[in-house]
Amino acid sequence: MIIKTEEIIFRGADTAFLSRKAKTVCDIFSYQPENIEQTPLGNLYIVTQLSNVKDSGHLNNLLASIIKREYYLSPRKGQFNSLQSALKKSNQHLADLASRGNLEWLGKIHFICASITEKNIFLTQVGDSKAYLFRENHLVNLSHKIIPGSEKPHPSKVFSSVVSGKIETEDKIILATPAINDLFTQSGLRQILINQSNLPNISDQMNRVLREQQKPIPLAILLLKAEADEVILKTNSSTKQIAKTITPPIDLKEIIK
Repeated sequence: MIIKTEEIIFRGADTAFLSRKAKTVCDIFSYQPENIEQTPLGNLYIVTQLSNVKDSGHLNNLLASIIKREYYLSPRKGQFNSLQSALKKSNQHLADLASRGNLEWLGKIHFICASITEKNIFLTQVGDSKAYLFRENHLVNLSHKIIPGSEKPHPSKVFSSVVSGKIETEDKIILATPAINDLFTQSGLRQILINQSNLPNISDQMNRVLREQQKPIPLAILLLKAEADEVILKTNSSTKQIAKTITPPIDLKEIIK
């Protein structure tokens, strides 16, 4: 199984002007294994927004790099334990910021991270970021499966809960910052996904809605689609394509640290 991606990012007003002030910054980060040892850990996807905080972009990048580095550090731990270690390391960094008196970011982080292998998806969320799964014309809000933290969580427990499940070929997943709910209802998203089968067309339609807004707000949307690998077998000088076995249906369960 391979994962196709499309990104939509709108950063709002003039960034040169905003760089002198506290601002809202949205970012998308996509990571893949860099060597064969890391292959079992699959891909890592992060969509993040930090609102009204100075150096928002720096903290977004720092948290993403910490999670990526720790996640792929010890592949033998496995997918779930590697993600737990990455989240723990992020919590340690945020607790260190708080111990030095930097609490400006607390309660203002909207962050969603997905770890995807051929069989499994693990998902963690902070704040009001959104995650949706589209399968067989049904759209499920995965964010509702994650136990929410308090509005202002403890600095050492910002990242605290994870949900897991199985993915199938043809699944589509949307990871987005909170503003997606200002542009689309869940039924509206479902209609777009039903009408469009490939990610570029879905992205075009979403971008069209965004452009129609008189004052577009900062927004980041990462579109993911699981597609089957094609294995080519040569038989009697002809080629035959077969698809890999589809994994079992998704069965999300809550895992609390």
